[in-house]
Amino acid sequence: MKQHFSTHVWAFWYALALLSRVPVPYLQRTDRDVAATSLLYYPVVGALLGLLLLGFTLLCGWWNPQLSLLLLAALLLLLWTGFTGALHLDGLADSADAWVGGLGDRERTLAIMKDPQSGPMGVTAVVLALLLKLAAIFALLEQTRSDSGWNITLLAAGLLLVPMLARASVLGLLATTPYVRSGGMASDLVAGATPLRLVLWGLALAALALLLVPAQGLFLLALWLTLVLLVRQQLLKRLGGCTGDTLGAGIELQEALLLAALAL
Repeated sequence: MKQHFSTHVWAFWYALALLSRVPVPYLQRTDRDVAATSLLYYPVVGALLGLLLLGFTLLCGWWNPQLSLLLLAALLLLLWTGFTGALHLDGLADSADAWVGGLGDRERTLAIMKDPQSGPMGVTAVVLALLLKLAAIFALLEQTRSDSGWNITLLAAGLLLVPMLARASVLGLLATTPYVRSGGMASDLVAGATPLRLVLWGLALAALALLLVPAQGLFLLALWLTLVLLVRQQLLKRLGGCTGDTLGAGIELQEALLLAALAL
């Protein structure tokens, strides 16, 4: 029991160290068991990010009730990107370059994805994703701020639930899609993508969505599942599975599109 608890503690820190730039204690254990268990805590890291964004928004609103919402949206995007260290944006850039430059060929696509340099398609994808996310955050802030204060539940749906959904998709994709890079960054995670964990997180996130936004919850969940299935379909068609870069790209795409849909 003690060793099982210890594994989960190190797994949480492992997930936080991998998915964020938050300083974490020295990881005394980084074995495969810890790495696989860390997948369970991916949505938890999304929740920590969401709580940080929510807290920052409320603090700024308290400090200056007339603060420009465009400036606040830009600060939130800066905080969002800084928390992740642009890790998922890097995956998006690599995936965009590889998808276009790969010309439909699997091996060529995988080779381009390993190139650390970003080409024009990668840069374009990152810029467009950031612009869409900025506009969606601004629109969401406009809808949630009033003279009487913030609509906390709608704000939480965008800033808390969306990061959790996007990171939970990694569990879903690894549980249903082969991982095609042996020895890749995410190769040790595959064992942690169990059907039980997938079902438990799916039920928990569905309940949270319906609690926060009863009217839009089912739509948001349906869109999320649709996006994950579309990403999975494209990955299977081109690569026969997923890579760490494509998982990161999926997180960025989901965050931007889910935020935009919620704001619309």
